[in-house]
Amino acid sequence: MDLTQIVLGTALLAVSSLTLVGPSVLELSLPGYVLPGTALVVGALALFVGVAKESRA
Repeated sequence: MDLTQIVLGTALLAVSSLTLVGPSVLELSLPGYVLPGTALVVGALALFVGVAKESRA
């Protein structure tokens, strides 16, 4: 496993863990916006880094 796969897995785990949180928590609190947003940004960056590394090789 390389770093890209680890980061993508972690981001996916963070986003999927939101299914365990009640909708009212997600609508009314700052972590409800920060957690999925951060996970999506980290996942997107990891994907772009992975694609860039593969295109160089």
